[in-house]
Amino acid sequence: MNIGTILNHRYRIVEMIGEGGMALVYRAVHLTTHRQVAVKVLRREYSDNPEFLRRFEREARAVLHLSHDNIVRAYGVGQYEGVPYIVMEYVPGRTLKQIIQENGPLPPRAAIRLTCQVLEALSAAHAIGIIHRDVKPQNVIITRDGRAKLTDFGIAREAEAATVTFANDTVLGSVHYLSPEQATGTPVTAACDIYSTGVMLYEMLTGVVPFTGETPVAIALKHINDAPAEPMQVNPRIPAGLNGIVLRAMRKEPADRYPTAKAMRNDLLHAQRDPSGSFLHAQAGGAPGEQAAHVSGRWHGSFKIALVVGVCICALLGTFFGMRSLRGEPASAALPVPALSGRTVAEATERAAEYGFTLVVADYLASDDVPYGSVISQSPTAGDTARQGAQVSVVVSLGPESPTVPPLIGETYEDARALLAAAGLGEGSVSYRVSDVAIGYVCEQYPPAGTEVEAGTRVDIIISATSALLTPMSALTGLPLGDALALLDGEGFTNLIVRYDETAESGLGSVIAQSPAALASVQHDMTVLLTVAGPPEGELPCSADIAYNLAIEENGSSVMVTIAEAVGGVPVERVVFETTLESGAVIPVSFTAHAATEGLHEIILYVNGQEQRRQEASFLPRGGA
Repeated sequence: MNIGTILNHRYRIVEMIGEGGMALVYRAVHLTTHRQVAVKVLRREYSDNPEFLRRFEREARAVLHLSHDNIVRAYGVGQYEGVPYIVMEYVPGRTLKQIIQENGPLPPRAAIRLTCQVLEALSAAHAIGIIHRDVKPQNVIITRDGRAKLTDFGIAREAEAATVTFANDTVLGSVHYLSPEQATGTPVTAACDIYSTGVMLYEMLTGVVPFTGETPVAIALKHINDAPAEPMQVNPRIPAGLNGIVLRAMRKEPADRYPTAKAMRNDLLHAQRDPSGSFLHAQAGGAPGEQAAHVSGRWHGSFKIALVVGVCICALLGTFFGMRSLRGEPASAALPVPALSGRTVAEATERAAEYGFTLVVADYLASDDVPYGSVISQSPTAGDTARQGAQVSVVVSLGPESPTVPPLIGETYEDARALLAAAGLGEGSVSYRVSDVAIGYVCEQYPPAGTEVEAGTRVDIIISATSALLTPMSALTGLPLGDALALLDGEGFTNLIVRYDETAESGLGSVIAQSPAALASVQHDMTVLLTVAGPPEGELPCSADIAYNLAIEENGSSVMVTIAEAVGGVPVERVVFETTLESGAVIPVSFTAHAATEGLHEIILYVNGQEQRRQEASFLPRGGA
């Protein structure tokens, strides 16, 4: 994908910001709202497999419903020239891998804090049956305020399905964090995320990964067979309790690790309060697969002892039934399948295990009747019989059905707006072009009619016009601001917004970006946004404190506030404040705006490019009462 590509009439690709064996990541800008997003585009070798695409789209439907402070939000999915992509929240910051490479081992307290945030993200995903399968520091972004955000949900699962050999370079970045069950190709559960998180914590504390080798296969075999060197042996400053947590998370057998991400997080919080405490963990240095466990510390007690005994009994029973199977005897009698419908995924998983079955999520579907994250149906059905250890497949609810984009082509602008409002959708960009559709009626829309989207999604429309109403947009980049405004004013444009980029070091006072782009077909009633290098000319000695309480419906919404003024006699709006907000019923926003003159000035508020309100504010000389 080339820089400057317009993705489905909606996003302009600005720059590549990352790449992996499976995908390329770009920073892009929404053409209307100017919101920055990240676009992850799958490499073409993954887009040629219809089965892969089907699974990818199914998983993506579930991922779009994941909303958590420690998860990079996915806004939507689509295809460009047959290649799938995901539009995601753009998170400025560095990956955890970069931080480790630059700074070495993290202090234990920092490692605990970040790992707990990753585990909170995993808990939210595991609650609806989503397994990440590619937890690694490269997939954890640390924001500028120090928060951890886990990314690549919904992608790793399908990448694993498409990767059939460790000789493939696409797994080189992940094999250091691979769980033993992934390495052997056996079915995985949420326990594989626990293992990978343990490996990641190991690297955070020591600065190195637990297993290395000359080839991916060699590393994978170590995950399967070898015990890691204890973190304390690599970095003696690591507390004993934290050392034990890492080793427990990295046990070879999934059943021997933490049962949930929440359980591991709880132990980390305990370790933070009492670093000298010890935890149930496997001793390093034994034979492959051998686990010598001990219990100490006041957090574990009889329940943990009972758990160890239970695990041992289960292992003995497994050996017994396995030997019977080798002798041709039936491994187990048929057991009744429990009723799982209506339960959450976590509850259903626990219930199935009580009856000796393994739960797998087969699909996600919308449901008006079954709450989000709960089981809609199961196979085998409740009351049927199945052998012990068999899988019970379930379909999980995504909550009420997402709205479908209505057909707008052939409708008037006002009717199209009414149809969008009735469907629970918003109005996106409005543009014009010559077409065979009657003048004044919608001739094109995006997303297309019938597309399933999230509530509140904005739909872009193009309205049919005659060539007499359309004009090519002038090229303004490089012109001094005064000349550009005079040209636009002479052409009949009346809605002009100026944004100043005070970080620019060259071309001060000149236009460095424009929207719409040069030569685009436009009408004179459209808004033109100019970005100018440097600060405004002249002094701005007066100021006013501005405050709003905003109701934001969509994560990543752009907020822009302007002040009405004139530049060289041409009326314009100058941007005085911009930010991006997450959704919330009441979000306070406050800032100080500056103006050249004292008195009342009109202030205009925009959310996602749409004007919300106008008001007058009183500007006073700085320091005035």
